[in-house]
Amino acid sequence: MISKGEISKIIADLVALVDEKDNSVLVADLPTLRERLNHLKSSLPKTCIHTIAIKSNPHAQMLKTLVDLGFGLEAASIEEVHLALNAGCSAERVVFDSPVKTKHEINEVARLHGMLVNVNSIEELTRFPNDPACYIGIRINPQVRTGGPDIYDVSRNESKFGVPIEHKEAIIQAALKFPVSALHMHSGSQMKNLTVQRQALECLKSLADEINSRMPGKINTLDIGGGLPTESIAEESKMSAYGAVIAEVFADSSYQIFTEFGQWVHAEAGLAISKIEYVLEKSRVYIHLGADFFMRDAYGDARSFPMQVWDEHGQEVEGVMQRFDIAGPLCFAGDYLAHGQILPHATSEGHWLSILVTGANTYGLWSRHCSRSVPKYLCWDGENLRIWSERQTINF
Repeated sequence: MISKGEISKIIADLVALVDEKDNSVLVADLPTLRERLNHLKSSLPKTCIHTIAIKSNPHAQMLKTLVDLGFGLEAASIEEVHLALNAGCSAERVVFDSPVKTKHEINEVARLHGMLVNVNSIEELTRFPNDPACYIGIRINPQVRTGGPDIYDVSRNESKFGVPIEHKEAIIQAALKFPVSALHMHSGSQMKNLTVQRQALECLKSLADEINSRMPGKINTLDIGGGLPTESIAEESKMSAYGAVIAEVFADSSYQIFTEFGQWVHAEAGLAISKIEYVLEKSRVYIHLGADFFMRDAYGDARSFPMQVWDEHGQEVEGVMQRFDIAGPLCFAGDYLAHGQILPHATSEGHWLSILVTGANTYGLWSRHCSRSVPKYLCWDGENLRIWSERQTINF
């Protein structure tokens, strides 16, 4: 995570890059991003191909940065496929996972040599040509509960994602009949129970082994998705523990393994900064980022974001602390980022509020509610601050 010293320099350097309209900015933290990507690579088997979920942060410069660092991209829509290709990602490093692909979209990606396209149902297989240039995978629902929040749990029995493993024989017959060479599984975001996830991985491998026993060499690729919640990097991180599980499960196999991490990579590699516009009754702070940027948190279970207050010179505001409610700028009653947030009593109009761990599922979910413009996006490289994109007006 970015240090207070770095945030202080960012706040001080903002003066040269913002104008009176820039009451909030978003910042990509490249040193933290690289650290997390390196930890991902070192934790999992070296043979894994890592694709990063575009939906977690689809900024064009972020995608280009990931590609330049040697990572692939996972697309959940045809628009994200286009973003990936425009970022310079080769088709061989793109995974396409939309659960509702049209015939037109399938015809487009079927011509892209080496792209991995995961179908969401057996019925979807009938829409592909007999000799596609892409590789085709079948998404499997392992029907497990890995401990994540229900809203992000995609492996329940009633899930809209994938073919339930209870239809095992139908999956095998489809893999043998159609030009399928891969199996795909994503158990759900923010999974907590690696023991259950291990069972899901073993189930996926067992299914691939059985298909290959009937037609040797039919399945050569397994896409195991992503799903870990964000965490601070440590020697005994959850990612390291998960990597050990993956290595053990696939120790005696030669399958090519793809991953699709998103939130784990991006969350701690971004921060948001807003001007404090009002402090009313000395207990309610009004800022310029709310449910437009923090949509998941306003409409669902709110995450806890570390916050600090800074003056216009980049000096941290300190002193006696008290609890504040942090209100956003939108015209609806639920537009609060936090209740009872501990900040300095001296917090006042004109100060800056830094909000950490905002790199995932924020910019990509920007809401058009109240038609507010998307903030300027900046990039911090560890020494300097530069502009990735200017403030953008919403076009309806």
